Amino acid sequence: MLEAARTLLAEHPEREPTTRELYEAAGVAAPTLYHHFGDKGGLIEAVVEEAFTTYLEQKHALPRTGDWIVDFGAGWDMHIGFGVENPVLYTVMYGRADGRRSRAAQTAEAELRRGLEHLADAGLLLMDVDEAMAVTTAMAVGCVMQLSHCGGSATGPVARTMRSALLSQLVGVQPESDDANQAVQSLLARLNSATGLFTDAEEALLRQWLRTLAEHSEPVPGDDGGVAPATSRQVARRKD
Repeated sequence: MLEAARTLLAEHPEREPTTRELYEAAGVAAPTLYHHFGDKGGLIEAVVEEAFTTYLEQKHALPRTGDWIVDFGAGWDMHIGFGVENPVLYTVMYGRADGRRSRAAQTAEAELRRGLEHLADAGLLLMDVDEAMAVTTAMAVGCVMQLSHCGGSATGPVARTMRSALLSQLVGVQPESDDANQAVQSLLARLNSATGLFTDAEEALLRQWLRTLAEHSEPVPGDDGGVAPATSRQVARRKD
């Protein structure tokens, strides 16, 4: 039944399959669904947990840059990507009519809290962690729902602008406006998903070169179109 639900959701990610579609696709009688999952909602939530667990495994396997702000921005990108690719599952996570958070949403919130606590411990967070949790969750859910509704991309201008606005609120700086710096930050983010292309030594050296380039890039006069997140060192410099 889990396989049937996964297949139906992949074929029609914009809607939940009906109970009849589920047990017919699984080749079982309706009581089998109720026996194992209670109802259709229980089955869909089981699929959500399975999909989100796979997503977390992929996220945890990605190398970190060592910069909390860049890593937090990359985490936002992955979260939005998961939601846009799995709109029905994401709605189960965050849009339940009874207001109850699914177990997958609770796991996501625990992951978010850890990231925000890292920012706070580094002296970068400008609000308390609970307020930052509420702001980040609201913006992420709103972003995914809007992109799912209008068919936008998780890497498009709406998602980038919302990430930029969120980081501005959390760490108190505007995003870098320099095209060169934006390109550098984009390359750093892409390295997170380019696993296996370089040895550990090569990747570490490449990251060092890119971060050095970002720190020494000068803004282009009159250019205000950048959306890449600032790095922790840039935030510290501005605070000084």
